[in-house]
Amino acid sequence: MTTVKETDTQPDTIRGPAERSFMPEFVGFVRGMALECCYSDKTVDDLGQAIEEAVNNIIRFACREKPGEIEISCTVHDTGALYVTIADTGVPFNMLLAGTFPEADDFFGPGERPSTKIMKRAAKNIEYKRSSNKNILIFTVSHDPGGMRR
Repeated sequence: MTTVKETDTQPDTIRGPAERSFMPEFVGFVRGMALECCYSDKTVDDLGQAIEEAVNNIIRFACREKPGEIEISCTVHDTGALYVTIADTGVPFNMLLAGTFPEADDFFGPGERPSTKIMKRAAKNIEYKRSSNKNILIFTVSHDPGGMRR
């Protein structure tokens, strides 16, 4: 695990194909980081489910027409907050706004909207940006002092 201050830049990272077969590696990586940070079992479980939801959305919507890659990095801020950054090489796709606008119906088929409920429950804050031809989601998970293991 890497503990970072505002000036540090080297997070722990996993990279793999945007495929369902790689899901256990993505989820296991983030769960492992949260456990290493002594987060409670509930927070670790919620975060694992949130990563699964986000990666499923990426595979189904951002990378459905051509193969893509997903990179997940974790950093621990000096306040104890865990930052999880998920970047993908798919088409521009902000899953946080996908169900907000009526025009979204032009992009999604019937019953095919992305879900973000689990993500929003697990993270204090979620941000989206598009940079260097990548979709980037940043989860901020608050420090979890109740999870201290002895």
